[in-house]
Amino acid sequence: MRFGTPAALVLTVLCSLACLGVAPGVHAESGSSTPDTVAFIGPRMQVDAPVFDFGRVEQGEQVTHDFRFINQGNRDLRVQSVKTSCGCTAAVIAADTIPPGTEGTIQATFDTQRFAGQKAKDIRVHTNDPLRPVTTLTLRGEITVEVQVQPAQLYLGRLQRGSPVTRTVTVLYDENKSLEISHITNANPAISVRAEDAQVEGKKGKALRVSVSKTVPRGPLNDTITVTTTSQKKPTISIPVVGNVEGDISVSPSQVSFGVVRQGVGETRTVRIKNRSAQPLGIGQVRSSLDNVVPELTEVTPGKEFELRLHITGDTEPGRIRGSVEVMTDHPEETRLTIPLFGIVAAAQQASR
Repeated sequence: MRFGTPAALVLTVLCSLACLGVAPGVHAESGSSTPDTVAFIGPRMQVDAPVFDFGRVEQGEQVTHDFRFINQGNRDLRVQSVKTSCGCTAAVIAADTIPPGTEGTIQATFDTQRFAGQKAKDIRVHTNDPLRPVTTLTLRGEITVEVQVQPAQLYLGRLQRGSPVTRTVTVLYDENKSLEISHITNANPAISVRAEDAQVEGKKGKALRVSVSKTVPRGPLNDTITVTTTSQKKPTISIPVVGNVEGDISVSPSQVSFGVVRQGVGETRTVRIKNRSAQPLGIGQVRSSLDNVVPELTEVTPGKEFELRLHITGDTEPGRIRGSVEVMTDHPEETRLTIPLFGIVAAAQQASR
């Protein structure tokens, strides 16, 4: 190809760049532009300090901080949503539309009541900034506790009635402080609490040995241990105790969910029944409160283990499944086992979507 005058050569180069989609002042290799030739068009959220370190605070204090930002773009910045990492943190924005060159503020509050040690909580700010649609702000620091309880809630889990059970809760404070644990009480007579002196890594206090009576009745087990101290910040500490007591017969799962069942298609769920007593177990009648759920019992190990299959028939009408299956046994204390049933039967077209 031959070129004429230098002006014609420049015109040819510019036309070639235009065909490639590269504007004057833009480097063809990297796609970057020189600041004086191509300007950014749109909103731009700029936060100079996205992380706020609140240092050390006492448990129960509320940490509040204003995060400031500037719209460095040339279009309105719109804050579409502000989301926190947990319910313990709240964030409020002063205005959700920020004009170019204007400063905005997001006030964040962290409730430290349920936390101890080093913690960090994030706030995600969603905007119409095309380069950074999500900006993360962070509150972080250390939460100190004058009187520390571990665990804060005692979960006993699934307990077998008649088996000895003991769990431990520690209540500790700085050994250099003149604090005392003056009183320990609980409400449930089936649970006893014995306090022993404890000392761990520069802290002292009490180790609470929590025991469950062998004669505790079957079913949910709840209690509250109340610890009274001489602390002005935490004079009273409540420790919830939660568990469930099972008898000689275990049912797994304890309730059955069929989920979403398509009309015209049968579904089956399996329940295992185990006898943990020395005496063999006999199962008599098995009744379903729902006509469309048919139980089928199989004895896997004589007197010890049973398999209960629950079939939901294909001709079941659309709607909710709410009912139960009752299993009658010859156990002197557990004569009836009730298994709740849940689910939804959807119309064939709806379920296939």
